[in-house]
Amino acid sequence: MHLLVMRNRIVLTMAVLTVCLCVHGVTVERTANLNVYYPEYTGIDLVCGQMPSAAQKNVEFCCEAAFTGELLSEFRHSNIADNHLCSGVMKKGYRCRANTGGFVWKKGAWKFMKKEDYPTAANGWHMGFCQLLVIYNGVARPIGAKMRHTKHIFRALCEKNGRLCLIEANKVMTYEKFVKCLTEYNVTHALYLDMGAGWNYTWYRDREGKVKEVFPESKLAPNYRYRTNWLTFYR
Repeated sequence: MHLLVMRNRIVLTMAVLTVCLCVHGVTVERTANLNVYYPEYTGIDLVCGQMPSAAQKNVEFCCEAAFTGELLSEFRHSNIADNHLCSGVMKKGYRCRANTGGFVWKKGAWKFMKKEDYPTAANGWHMGFCQLLVIYNGVARPIGAKMRHTKHIFRALCEKNGRLCLIEANKVMTYEKFVKCLTEYNVTHALYLDMGAGWNYTWYRDREGKVKEVFPESKLAPNYRYRTNWLTFYR
């Protein structure tokens, strides 16, 4: 084989390998009011009982998902708000009136929905959970008077331009403003994710594979030990 041809093939092969090595990790986009996390993933699950460890090299992003009912010393699926899907198995949770929507995922498909449409059985879905539906089909859901002026740093699982992402307020703001920011960011769907001291801790891997922590101080909060479930993206 001619030396130049061989050299070109080696360069091309290295370029392909470089592309393959860079397809995983979380891309972070920032706006004036939001931090937006776009995981490059091959799988999603709802992990219950114990938060995925950074030692699990196949985990790209994980954060709290459904509400936890009581501060129990032991884990119970019945302490997670509403029925939830873990690795293709439907688990029974407690009935939560605050939840108005849900999300399910299987390889190659996902669905945001109103709570009344949430499945009663796995039906081929791999994971799923219920939460407060923030935006559905591009339209913000009605906001109750009590929730409207609640101030917090909020987070939501969203769909934008056919991609899943996690969107978080970058400062304390009212819930009404957070919804407005999501609307201006043009998300199609948004489902609330559990937050608050202890619950807001999350970690992810950046494009270089380095672990990045969000709200690491939350690990010192008294409620940190009572968390029950995590929305988890896998490479």
